[in-house]
Amino acid sequence: MRKPLLFVCFALFFSCGRSGEKKKSTESGNILENLSYSVDTVVVDVKGEIINLNHGLEYFDLSPDRTSLIFFDRQQTLFQEIDLDQMVIKATYPFELEGPNGLGRSSYFQLLPDRTLMIPSLLKSGIYNLHGELLSRISMRPSDIDGFDTLNPFTLMYEILMDPKSGLLYSLPGDYITGVRNLAILDPSNSEGKIIKLSEMEKAGNFSVFWNTENGKALETEDYSLNLIDDILIITCTIGSGLYLYYTKTENLEYFDFPHKVAPREKTGEVLNEVSTEKDFWKEYRKVAGQISYREIMWDSPTSKHYRLASKTILGETEEEPADYEVYLFAYDQNFNLLGETLLKGLNELPESYFFKDGKLWSYVNVEDELGFSVFTFNF
Repeated sequence: MRKPLLFVCFALFFSCGRSGEKKKSTESGNILENLSYSVDTVVVDVKGEIINLNHGLEYFDLSPDRTSLIFFDRQQTLFQEIDLDQMVIKATYPFELEGPNGLGRSSYFQLLPDRTLMIPSLLKSGIYNLHGELLSRISMRPSDIDGFDTLNPFTLMYEILMDPKSGLLYSLPGDYITGVRNLAILDPSNSEGKIIKLSEMEKAGNFSVFWNTENGKALETEDYSLNLIDDILIITCTIGSGLYLYYTKTENLEYFDFPHKVAPREKTGEVLNEVSTEKDFWKEYRKVAGQISYREIMWDSPTSKHYRLASKTILGETEEEPADYEVYLFAYDQNFNLLGETLLKGLNELPESYFFKDGKLWSYVNVEDELGFSVFTFNF
């Protein structure tokens, strides 16, 4: 289940956007209506090496062809490459934390098509090769960018990615308390940037829950995602099924929603956004978690489809009680027309650190402290 976040508050900044029309489903009907699935568990052959799973498969990225997975071990400052076809560890790449090639305190990275790594951090950001060598520095300090000077540096790191064709950076900064985010576009070559408002997703702020305690701050907000497929940025939010498409060549932003039938299109109702007791925090959090949350859309080239999961988390009266889950699967064509939707019956847990490969859903599992995956094969 998604846990409330506990950490110190910092202020975020946001700004401007526009919306488009609703997408229709195709006339072929619901291709997932009679879906069945099977699940196999596979385990990586580590060949005597150790993969640190203390925090699960938290920081990873995939090669464009989905044959390799790169895992970042922050504790040991190293990257490990897994061959997903052979299910063996392929290589370990040690990096430096400090020094001329140091990564700094980074937690996120992006594997670029040329197998270099874009690694952003608050103090040091750069492009590295897999030998741990710094190839170039990236300037992304908000204080150096026109219009970003009031932006908290932490906000620029959320979902940040680089367009390997243009070198532009995109991220989703926003307000810490409400969870409302916007699209930031940054050109590191000239320290210019702009922030575009995502107005159709501002309703996410209606479902944030904030509890200010003596020992910290408990906060639950909606999640956003940012993906780049060819020349199109895809922005989603767990608040609902709608998504933004930003066309990087034309700089046009459009909003689309879908005529989903098996699940509600978005969260509804009223939530108390700020509470003063733990009991009230859990009460309001249950209201949010029990509603639909639409996850990011993922493109699968071999099947020429976009896939997406959504879920509901049914929480008990107290945090100690076990949760129940409903998980949904959606399929769209390459133009984002809805092809099919279904409830994944019999699945009572949320896939973790998941991705799609060859039409199958891969979800991380820890198998006796070894890296494994539950692989879902869908038949429809």
